[in-house]
Amino acid sequence: MIAITGAGEYLDTIRPFDDVLLNKLDETPYVLSFPTAAGLESRERVQYWTDLADNHFEKLGVKHSSIKALNADDYNNPETLAELEKANFVYFSGGNPNHLYETLKKSKAWEKILAIHEKGGVLAGCSAGAMIMGEKMSKGKGFGFFKNSIILPHWNEVLYKAILTSSKQLHKSRYKVLGIEKNTYLVLNQDKLEVIGDQKVHIMYKKDEQSFEDGAVMETSILDF
Repeated sequence: MIAITGAGEYLDTIRPFDDVLLNKLDETPYVLSFPTAAGLESRERVQYWTDLADNHFEKLGVKHSSIKALNADDYNNPETLAELEKANFVYFSGGNPNHLYETLKKSKAWEKILAIHEKGGVLAGCSAGAMIMGEKMSKGKGFGFFKNSIILPHWNEVLYKAILTSSKQLHKSRYKVLGIEKNTYLVLNQDKLEVIGDQKVHIMYKKDEQSFEDGAVMETSILDF
């Protein structure tokens, strides 16, 4: 499963929906959280994400480790690779999506992360961690889990017209735009898309827009042209 949200990672408001994701696992959860997208920021900012994740998953009552992997070498650390062998839930928090994408792409760990997904585990991402899951980002490529799509997080935190103005080139392109609001996941599970959260997910292509709320389930063919 791939679960993406626009904002709110590790906060009280999103905790009930992370609990829903955790309960989708067939086995006892072991979560690894990665502040990699903040790897170009200060040590204090990285520590902020680490502390927030530790507190969040402790409150959820699941086994969890924060892994301070900020570059490809960190991901290739034998200890990191060993933890990935045991994990079934990986979470990427916010920051710089291009740094996160390039780091993962260059690392040996990416194959192990993909294996978690292929075995029925969860790859979750918020903001930058969500953006890398689309086929395209505003600058560069994504990993393509959400086909034909470019993912825009923080959708309900900025003016709609401002997003459209800054994203005109996207609406002229061949990609669909997934606008993801805070505290709300769009979950990809095989050939289904499910919305989990207290706000909305928007799927846009040129002048067409569809909005979905908690409980909505769609075929992935909705991302086709």
